Amino acid sequence: RDRSPSRGLGDVYKRQVIRYCVNESVNLIVSSYANQAAVNHIPMQISITATEFSRFQITDLCSLFANALENALHACQQMNPQSQRYISLKVYEKNTQLCIQIKNSYEQPVVFADDIPISRSVNHGIGVQSMISVVEKYHGVYGFFADHGEFRFQASM
Repeated sequence: RDRSPSRGLGDVYKRQVIRYCVNESVNLIVSSYANQAAVNHIPMQISITATEFSRFQITDLCSLFANALENALHACQQMNPQSQRYISLKVYEKNTQLCIQIKNSYEQPVVFADDIPISRSVNHGIGVQSMISVVEKYHGVYGFFADHGEFRFQASM
């Protein structure tokens, strides 16, 4: 009988949790996606200098980071493995605002409707709407940009 532990979502968190910032929940999310990027041979650069997360509900922050990083990882996974795949995450504070910038490479054309990236795939596109909802909940601003093989999500809230 096989006595090996079952592998599930929790196993992603067991691999390696690196302390990127003071917020443990953000560390778990970012570490999870950093591990997935490493498994897929996608270089990921992470810089989190922000220290003040207390005015945000942790479920909102986790939703925002998880959806944004999931989209970045998915775009890179669709690329030819020999391509220049990468993900960059930068989180910092400026004028009491939490600023987030996520950049990633992509090859598949990005389709926008009213400056929002849209997906024609079934069960896709909900993550972007969740990201927008979180930023708007905190009266923030956001932008999505795609040019020359680089996709960027920027938010300040």
